[in-house]
Amino acid sequence: MKKGKLLIPMLFMCMVLTAVPAMKSNAEDAEGEQTSSEIQDENSQSQESVTAMDENGNITEVGDSDGVVEDEGSNARARSSSPMIVNFNTKSNETTSYTEDGTGKAGYVNGDYGADAAYLGTSNGKVKFMMSGVIGWVDESEVQVISLDAVEVVSGYEVEDGRLLHCIVYDMTTPGYRSRLDNGEAPSYLTSGQKYYSYDGHYFYTDYETMISDYQNNTRSHSVNPDQPYYNYYQYLSLRSQTLYSGDSLNTMIAAKVSGSSKMSGTGSDFVNAQEAYGVNALLMVSIAGNESAWGTSSIASGKNNLFGLNAVDASPGESADTFSSVQACIEDFACGWMSQSYLDPSSSTYSGGFLGNKGSGLNVKYASDPYWGEKAANIAYNLDQAAGSQDCGNYTIGIKDTLASSHNTVNVRQESNTSSTVLYQTGTSANYAVLILDSNSTNGFYRIQSDAVLNADRTSVASAGEYSFDSMYAYISADYVTVVNTGTVSAEDPVTKTLQSIYIAAAPSKTEYSEGETFDPSGISVRAVWSDGTETDVSGEITYSQEALTTADTEVQLQYTSGGVTVSAVQSITVKAAADDGSVTNDPTDTDVGSGTNNPADTNDGSGTNDPTDTNDGSGTDNLTDTNDGSVTNDPADITDSADSIEPGTDTKTTEAAGQEEQDSNVRQAAPRTGDTSSVGIWIALAAAAVIIIIATVVIKKRKK
Repeated sequence: MKKGKLLIPMLFMCMVLTAVPAMKSNAEDAEGEQTSSEIQDENSQSQESVTAMDENGNITEVGDSDGVVEDEGSNARARSSSPMIVNFNTKSNETTSYTEDGTGKAGYVNGDYGADAAYLGTSNGKVKFMMSGVIGWVDESEVQVISLDAVEVVSGYEVEDGRLLHCIVYDMTTPGYRSRLDNGEAPSYLTSGQKYYSYDGHYFYTDYETMISDYQNNTRSHSVNPDQPYYNYYQYLSLRSQTLYSGDSLNTMIAAKVSGSSKMSGTGSDFVNAQEAYGVNALLMVSIAGNESAWGTSSIASGKNNLFGLNAVDASPGESADTFSSVQACIEDFACGWMSQSYLDPSSSTYSGGFLGNKGSGLNVKYASDPYWGEKAANIAYNLDQAAGSQDCGNYTIGIKDTLASSHNTVNVRQESNTSSTVLYQTGTSANYAVLILDSNSTNGFYRIQSDAVLNADRTSVASAGEYSFDSMYAYISADYVTVVNTGTVSAEDPVTKTLQSIYIAAAPSKTEYSEGETFDPSGISVRAVWSDGTETDVSGEITYSQEALTTADTEVQLQYTSGGVTVSAVQSITVKAAADDGSVTNDPTDTDVGSGTNNPADTNDGSGTNDPTDTNDGSGTDNLTDTNDGSVTNDPADITDSADSIEPGTDTKTTEAAGQEEQDSNVRQAAPRTGDTSSVGIWIALAAAAVIIIIATVVIKKRKK
């Protein structure tokens, strides 16, 4: 009797223990689906020590420097007739925060990579300055304001062998320049033997005090080029552009810069493939990687396959930097996650324009604390391109919104060339904002430009995916707010063509064994096309093949792909078995039903023949286990319209174009949502089994009582 009384609780305990594993498994699955990889808003310089660069793209470690200028006292400064200058190198390889004038946007800079800035005034404990294209306000306690007479050297520009070189000072107490960067072919109005001053890189002065006066009066009228601002081509070229160099050509360029142990060796095709898939210029990516990883030799590159200093923040670059399974994986993640889905996405908080830029606009605003990071990458691009015959430089037409650093207009980028068409995104407030102009002439007062944002198939909205199409992703911007600063030699009207060379099967289809009478199923296959420029693209969805019934004589299927009048093929091996003769002439060979001949082959229910092929329920034919929609309406994730003042020709000077939406952190790439969960079925099976056992046990106990 005691054993009988103990039987029921023991059985109940078994029931609970049976259900627990299923519950635990479900929780683990749910947790795994919701993990995400967060992209940092700001990625600081990846080197663990301060580096310098010369005009040939060579990188050297120079170490931290204490650039504090000996205090000459406020009385001496007051008596000095010399203009004042701001010293940012006061904290030895640490960042200094500031706020941009006119927009209130936060910024940061490392004074060990550029010490001097133009002094524009002091107010309420804040110093107004200009450096690397940005006008900002910094706490007086964070910098030094000193007389120009008290320093040994300041940054400037020189012309050498027809090239414009930017000579950058890291420490104003020591004569000489730490970095000398090639800014491209010198314009005709600049001459050799003369030092020029500029803190925006666009307007140049021969006299420092005259420059400061113009800056303070918000004009450039006394510069040597008041009507011809200069723009470094690679520094303002959109990353949504394409290099003409093949993977092999990039390998040759890289090999000239690296040793055998470099992680960048042989990566040319990886960069080109990333360009084709995610729309990020391969030459510019190589240039960024060269600067960030010291040509693939930094400890972060060597130990973590990290060429771009991803998540290498200033405080702990070696420890915080991301680790990748391979260099190829790092390049793909940089192109897709960091560029296409973040820094080139106008809905992202990291976006300040889709070009290298400086601290006023472009990637440099938030990607690096080095104020001349964008210029250094451009310097490498010039050097590589020149060594290979200058095939890329000057190809594209570049336009600029707001050529003065003090201007901060927000302009709509539209679907079509009229003010009534859909606003796809907005430029934001950044001055010296660059666009890549596709056509030589405007249409209805609008330029057709390469879209920074990834667009959906019909170009009606911004998409969240990283994949990019150069041909179909374009937009329009009002020509009234754009100044053309470089007229390109290549346009969309006369594109550079590439021809199809071959295709190959990168991954076999899921099914390679067939029964006679079936047709070929390409599901799961991966087919890649090889082009004349060395690039590869996925064409799995565009291949053709025979759809006739297979016979036992078939051992392979020929796959074909056609582009530009060229057709190429590849062969997939298969096995075809003779069909079993069971006397049934109406059922599909895979049908396991009772033989009515009316069921879908995948139907495993009671034979009603009315269910959805994926339906495994009781035969009602109305349920589908893959349907997880609860009837709620879901928002389109591509809708990124935000509230901002926009300028548009033919309308009010400033108009509010859209209402605000729910804030989203576009820098977090989340796993795809779950589409169904059947693990609860195991719980109910266990409960049912336990219930049967309890009933049997109860009967046994009653019999014993009798």
